[in-house]
Amino acid sequence: MKYMGSKNRFSKELLPIILKNRTKGQYYVEPFAGGMNLIDKVEGNRIANDNNKYLIAFWQGINKGISYPKEIDKSLYYLARDVFNGNETRFEHIINMTDDLVGWIGFMGSANGRFFEGGYSGKSNTKIGTVRDYISESIRNIQKQIPNLKDVYFSCSDYRELEIPKNSIVYCDIPYEGTKQYSTSKGFNYSQFWDWVRSYTLKGHQVFVSEYKAPEDFVCVWKKEAKSSLKANGVIKGNKLSTERLFIYCG
Repeated sequence: MKYMGSKNRFSKELLPIILKNRTKGQYYVEPFAGGMNLIDKVEGNRIANDNNKYLIAFWQGINKGISYPKEIDKSLYYLARDVFNGNETRFEHIINMTDDLVGWIGFMGSANGRFFEGGYSGKSNTKIGTVRDYISESIRNIQKQIPNLKDVYFSCSDYRELEIPKNSIVYCDIPYEGTKQYSTSKGFNYSQFWDWVRSYTLKGHQVFVSEYKAPEDFVCVWKKEAKSSLKANGVIKGNKLSTERLFIYCG
Protein backbone atom coordinates (compact mmCIF):
# COMPACT_ATOMS: atom_id res chain seq x y z
CA MET A 1 0.00 0.00 0.00
CA LYS A 2 1.24 3.47 -0.82
CA TYR A 3 2.05 5.01 2.54
CA MET A 4 4.22 7.92 3.60
CA GLY A 5 7.58 6.58 4.76
CA SER A 6 6.91 3.05 3.47
CA LYS A 7 9.79 0.59 3.84
CA ASN A 8 8.62 -1.61 0.97
CA ARG A 9 11.66 -0.77 -1.18
CA PHE A 10 14.02 -1.80 1.65
CA SER A 11 12.23 -5.00 2.64
CA LYS A 12 14.75 -7.38 1.02
CA GLU A 13 17.53 -5.80 3.07
CA LEU A 14 15.74 -5.15 6.35
CA LEU A 15 13.86 -8.42 6.89
CA PRO A 16 16.90 -10.76 6.76
CA ILE A 17 18.42 -8.68 9.57
CA ILE A 18 15.24 -8.39 11.62
CA LEU A 19 14.28 -12.05 11.27
CA LYS A 20 17.79 -13.54 11.44
CA ASN A 21 17.37 -15.11 14.88
CA ARG A 22 13.63 -15.78 14.75
CA THR A 23 12.60 -19.08 16.29
CA LYS A 24 9.64 -21.32 15.48
CA GLY A 25 6.38 -19.82 16.73
CA GLN A 26 7.99 -16.53 17.75
CA TYR A 27 5.78 -13.50 17.21
CA TYR A 28 6.68 -10.72 14.81
CA VAL A 29 5.08 -7.46 15.98
CA GLU A 30 4.79 -4.04 14.38
CA PRO A 31 3.44 -1.36 16.77
CA PHE A 32 3.45 1.19 13.89
CA ALA A 33 2.30 -1.04 11.02
CA GLY A 34 0.86 1.63 8.71
CA GLY A 35 0.72 0.37 5.14
CA MET A 36 1.70 -3.22 6.09
CA ASN A 37 4.58 -3.08 3.62
CA LEU A 38 6.95 -5.25 5.67
CA ILE A 39 4.61 -7.45 7.66
CA ASP A 40 2.97 -8.68 4.45
CA LYS A 41 6.30 -10.34 3.61
CA VAL A 42 6.65 -12.13 6.96
CA GLU A 43 5.17 -15.54 7.73
CA GLY A 44 4.00 -17.12 10.99
CA ASN A 45 2.60 -15.38 14.06
CA ARG A 46 2.13 -11.66 13.37
CA ILE A 47 0.57 -8.67 15.10
CA ALA A 48 -0.03 -5.41 13.21
CA ASN A 49 -0.90 -2.38 15.32
CA ASP A 50 -1.47 1.28 14.55
CA ASN A 51 -3.10 4.12 16.47
CA ASN A 52 -5.11 5.28 13.42
CA LYS A 53 -8.50 3.66 13.96
CA TYR A 54 -9.59 4.29 10.36
CA LEU A 55 -6.51 2.55 9.00
CA ILE A 56 -6.90 -0.55 11.16
CA ALA A 57 -10.67 -0.67 10.58
CA PHE A 58 -10.30 -0.96 6.81
CA TRP A 59 -7.50 -3.55 7.11
CA GLN A 60 -9.80 -5.59 9.34
CA GLY A 61 -12.63 -5.08 6.85
CA ILE A 62 -10.50 -6.29 3.98
CA ASN A 63 -9.58 -9.42 5.92
CA LYS A 64 -13.29 -10.07 6.51
CA GLY A 65 -13.91 -9.89 2.78
CA ILE A 66 -15.77 -6.56 2.77
CA SER A 67 -15.92 -5.02 -0.70
CA TYR A 68 -15.10 -1.31 -0.87
CA PRO A 69 -15.79 1.12 -3.75
CA LYS A 70 -13.36 0.90 -6.65
CA GLU A 71 -14.45 4.31 -7.92
CA ILE A 72 -13.80 7.24 -5.58
CA ASP A 73 -14.90 10.53 -7.10
CA LYS A 74 -14.35 13.92 -5.53
CA SER A 75 -17.81 14.11 -3.96
CA LEU A 76 -17.34 10.79 -2.14
CA TYR A 77 -13.83 11.76 -1.11
CA TYR A 78 -14.92 15.13 0.32
CA LEU A 79 -17.85 13.50 2.07
CA ALA A 80 -15.53 11.05 3.83
CA ARG A 81 -13.11 13.86 4.65
CA ASP A 82 -15.89 15.87 6.29
CA VAL A 83 -16.89 12.84 8.33
CA PHE A 84 -13.26 12.40 9.40
CA ASN A 85 -13.16 16.06 10.43
CA GLY A 86 -16.12 15.57 12.76
CA ASN A 87 -19.15 16.53 10.65
CA GLU A 88 -20.80 13.09 10.79
CA THR A 89 -24.34 14.23 11.63
CA ARG A 90 -24.76 16.17 8.39
CA PHE A 91 -24.42 13.02 6.33
CA GLU A 92 -26.16 10.26 8.25
CA HIS A 93 -29.07 10.31 5.80
CA ILE A 94 -26.81 10.03 2.75
CA ILE A 95 -24.46 7.13 3.45
CA ASN A 96 -23.31 5.07 6.40
CA MET A 97 -19.76 6.32 6.74
CA THR A 98 -18.25 3.66 8.97
CA ASP A 99 -14.65 3.92 10.18
CA ASP A 100 -13.45 1.28 7.72
CA LEU A 101 -15.08 3.04 4.76
CA VAL A 102 -13.62 6.41 5.79
CA GLY A 103 -10.22 4.72 6.07
CA TRP A 104 -10.49 3.10 2.65
CA ILE A 105 -11.53 6.32 0.92
CA GLY A 106 -8.95 8.38 2.79
CA PHE A 107 -5.97 6.18 1.98
CA MET A 108 -6.99 5.09 -1.52
CA GLY A 109 -8.12 8.54 -2.61
CA SER A 110 -5.49 10.84 -1.10
CA ALA A 111 -2.37 12.01 -2.90
CA ASN A 112 0.84 10.26 -1.81
CA GLY A 113 -1.07 8.07 0.66
CA ARG A 114 -1.38 10.96 3.09
CA PHE A 115 -4.95 10.24 4.32
CA PHE A 116 -6.90 13.44 3.60
CA GLU A 117 -3.86 15.64 4.27
CA GLY A 118 -2.48 15.28 0.75
CA GLY A 119 -5.67 16.24 -1.07
CA TYR A 120 -7.63 14.26 -3.66
CA SER A 121 -5.45 12.27 -6.06
CA GLY A 122 -7.77 11.11 -8.85
CA LYS A 123 -6.39 11.16 -12.39
CA SER A 124 -3.85 13.33 -14.18
CA ASN A 125 -2.38 13.68 -17.64
CA THR A 126 1.22 12.56 -18.08
CA LYS A 127 3.95 14.20 -20.16
CA ILE A 128 3.65 11.43 -22.77
CA GLY A 129 -0.04 12.05 -23.31
CA THR A 130 -1.49 9.22 -21.24
CA VAL A 131 -3.77 9.41 -18.20
CA ARG A 132 -2.57 8.14 -14.86
CA ASP A 133 -5.25 6.87 -12.47
CA TYR A 134 -3.70 7.11 -9.01
CA ILE A 135 -6.68 5.64 -7.17
CA SER A 136 -6.78 2.54 -9.35
CA GLU A 137 -3.04 2.12 -8.82
CA SER A 138 -3.49 2.30 -5.04
CA ILE A 139 -6.29 -0.25 -5.11
CA ARG A 140 -4.30 -2.66 -7.30
CA ASN A 141 -1.35 -2.39 -4.94
CA ILE A 142 -3.42 -3.22 -1.90
CA GLN A 143 -5.13 -6.13 -3.64
CA LYS A 144 -1.70 -7.72 -4.08
CA GLN A 145 -1.15 -7.54 -0.33
CA ILE A 146 -4.45 -9.05 0.77
CA PRO A 147 -3.52 -12.76 0.37
CA ASN A 148 -0.40 -12.21 2.49
CA LEU A 149 -2.28 -10.69 5.44
CA LYS A 150 -4.98 -13.30 6.03
CA ASP A 151 -3.75 -14.53 9.41
CA VAL A 152 -2.45 -11.23 10.77
CA TYR A 153 -3.95 -10.06 14.07
CA PHE A 154 -4.83 -6.38 13.70
CA SER A 155 -4.82 -4.10 16.72
CA CYS A 156 -5.54 -0.39 17.23
CA SER A 157 -3.90 1.21 20.23
CA ASP A 158 -1.09 3.44 21.40
CA TYR A 159 2.16 1.47 21.14
CA ARG A 160 2.60 1.70 24.91
CA GLU A 161 -0.70 -0.08 25.47
CA LEU A 162 -0.09 -2.87 22.97
CA GLU A 163 0.08 -6.36 24.48
CA ILE A 164 3.21 -7.97 23.05
CA PRO A 165 3.76 -11.72 23.50
CA LYS A 166 6.82 -12.76 25.48
CA ASN A 167 10.19 -12.66 23.66
CA SER A 168 8.80 -11.23 20.42
CA ILE A 169 10.60 -9.64 17.49
CA VAL A 170 9.38 -6.04 17.42
CA TYR A 171 9.92 -3.75 14.45
CA CYS A 172 9.12 -0.05 14.94
CA ASP A 173 8.77 2.22 11.91
CA ILE A 174 8.06 5.34 13.91
CA PRO A 175 7.23 8.83 12.57
CA TYR A 176 10.69 10.21 11.87
CA GLU A 177 11.73 13.12 14.02
CA GLY A 178 11.83 16.41 12.13
CA THR A 179 9.70 15.20 9.21
CA LYS A 180 6.12 15.96 8.20
CA GLN A 181 3.71 13.94 10.32
CA TYR A 182 0.24 12.48 9.99
CA SER A 183 -2.29 14.07 12.33
CA THR A 184 -2.25 10.83 14.37
CA SER A 185 1.48 11.15 15.05
CA LYS A 186 1.82 14.85 15.81
CA GLY A 187 3.22 15.46 19.26
CA PHE A 188 5.03 12.11 19.28
CA ASN A 189 7.22 11.90 22.38
CA TYR A 190 10.59 10.60 21.15
CA SER A 191 12.29 10.52 24.53
CA GLN A 192 9.47 8.42 25.92
CA PHE A 193 9.61 6.10 22.91
CA TRP A 194 13.36 5.41 23.22
CA ASP A 195 12.85 4.65 26.92
CA TRP A 196 10.11 2.20 25.91
CA VAL A 197 12.51 0.47 23.50
CA ARG A 198 15.12 0.18 26.22
CA SER A 199 12.67 -1.35 28.67
CA TYR A 200 11.22 -3.82 26.17
CA THR A 201 14.67 -4.91 25.06
CA LEU A 202 15.57 -5.60 28.67
CA LYS A 203 12.35 -7.64 28.98
CA GLY A 204 13.72 -10.05 26.38
CA HIS A 205 12.23 -8.72 23.14
CA GLN A 206 14.32 -8.12 20.02
CA VAL A 207 13.43 -4.52 19.15
CA PHE A 208 14.44 -2.86 15.87
CA VAL A 209 13.78 0.80 15.04
CA SER A 210 13.86 2.61 11.71
CA GLU A 211 14.90 6.27 11.97
CA TYR A 212 17.45 8.72 10.66
CA LYS A 213 19.07 9.03 14.09
CA ALA A 214 18.93 7.51 17.57
CA PRO A 215 20.34 8.16 21.06
CA GLU A 216 24.01 7.31 21.71
CA ASP A 217 23.23 4.03 23.48
CA PHE A 218 21.72 2.60 20.27
CA VAL A 219 23.69 0.85 17.53
CA CYS A 220 23.05 1.16 13.80
CA VAL A 221 22.89 -2.34 12.28
CA TRP A 222 21.99 -1.25 8.73
CA LYS A 223 22.01 1.96 6.72
CA LYS A 224 21.38 3.04 3.16
CA GLU A 225 21.35 6.36 1.37
CA ALA A 226 18.14 6.85 -0.58
CA LYS A 227 15.95 9.48 -2.13
CA SER A 228 13.13 10.61 0.13
CA SER A 229 10.10 12.86 -0.24
CA LEU A 230 10.14 13.48 3.52
CA LYS A 231 11.84 16.50 5.02
CA ALA A 232 15.36 15.28 5.74
CA ASN A 233 18.79 16.74 6.38
CA GLY A 234 17.27 20.20 6.67
CA VAL A 235 15.75 20.08 3.17
CA ILE A 236 11.98 20.39 2.76
CA LYS A 237 11.03 20.54 -0.94
CA GLY A 238 11.47 17.89 -3.64
CA ASN A 239 13.24 14.55 -3.53
CA LYS A 240 16.47 14.62 -1.54
CA LEU A 241 18.99 12.14 -0.27
CA SER A 242 18.69 10.86 3.28
CA THR A 243 20.28 7.97 5.12
CA GLU A 244 17.84 5.33 6.29
CA ARG A 245 19.04 3.49 9.38
CA LEU A 246 17.99 0.51 11.49
CA PHE A 247 18.84 0.62 15.21
CA ILE A 248 18.92 -1.68 18.20
CA TYR A 249 19.49 -0.88 21.85
CA CYS A 250 22.96 -1.96 22.97
CA GLY A 251 22.47 -1.42 26.72
